Amino acid sequence: MIRTTPWLRKAGTALGMLAGLALATTASAGTVRFEGQGHTENPVWSTDGRYIAFEVNPLGSGDTHMFIAEVSGSVAKDAKRMSLPGGGGGFGAGNQVAINPAWSSQGVALFEGSNQGGQFRIYYASPTGGGASEMLPTSMIAGDVTMPTLSPDGSNMAFVSDLTGNGDLRQWNSSTNAITQLTNSEGTEMFPQYSADGSKIVFTRKRNSIEAVYMIDLASGEERTVSSGNTDRSRPAFAGDRVVFLSQREAEWDLVSVDMNGQGRETLARNVRVGTHGRPQITPDGRYVAFASNDPTQSSTVTLARVDGSGTVDIPTEFVACGEPAVTVVDGRTYLAFTALPDADAAYRFLEVMDITGRI
Repeated sequence: MIRTTPWLRKAGTALGMLAGLALATTASAGTVRFEGQGHTENPVWSTDGRYIAFEVNPLGSGDTHMFIAEVSGSVAKDAKRMSLPGGGGGFGAGNQVAINPAWSSQGVALFEGSNQGGQFRIYYASPTGGGASEMLPTSMIAGDVTMPTLSPDGSNMAFVSDLTGNGDLRQWNSSTNAITQLTNSEGTEMFPQYSADGSKIVFTRKRNSIEAVYMIDLASGEERTVSSGNTDRSRPAFAGDRVVFLSQREAEWDLVSVDMNGQGRETLARNVRVGTHGRPQITPDGRYVAFASNDPTQSSTVTLARVDGSGTVDIPTEFVACGEPAVTVVDGRTYLAFTALPDADAAYRFLEVMDITGRI
């Protein structure tokens, strides 16, 4: 049973391992290495930029692995594979899945996982490697629990539970150990994320085969629609005083931002490349969102757009089919991570880290 103390204490010495790590300020680009082969997907930086979590999908295996790499400047150490309880030293055969990484401000990684075809549960792990531990035992909440997201101060975790409806939002408070149901609908809730002050959660709900963006005020419980229509709106992310999300247009996806009331819509980019799991990644200052285009003539470029629609910055690369970019700032330097193919005939997507200091 989890004790009624802040959840970070559960990580024990894992947090202590983070102290004293020094970062170099090298300006070279580097490929993140990992054991095995597969497509890299959904890179997510830790809040301090010292680590990056990402998924690896070995083709034809039915598995998805979770790796974490320590990054010094733009030079990454070999990534370490996270293991679930009962999964041995790492993920292997048996349709083991680990996806949707998130980070606490104290440097602990969270993700959802399913070991050998079982239920999806939420796990946490030290970025220095080793086994993961289950966040909430089934004695607290049964069924599938997915899509974890942490409040900025680490006191609350929102997630999706299938105990009611087709999947409703719930919140766990680390101090009281209480789980509160936030939504109760016939739709399926997905992609929750806290605002910078922890007072709101933006999320999507799919109902009648259409996905729309909503926001809930945690103090009042009031829910309002941010964006809806006849096509899907998906994967929202807070960006300063705006919300960025993907908006479907025929067979393509556009990158859009609106204000907190769903007004002032700006189309930031058309026909963007969409990954399997990840949401658009915002720069730490909330001013830019990173994306890549589905246009073949732009496949070697990563672009950062101002969330207010006032301009873009192109970052050319030597690779093709760039996608899923994420940006962090460490010691005054700005680093871009993205997935790509080394050439058009390559079998697997890899993860690259590039120093883009001074570009935005």
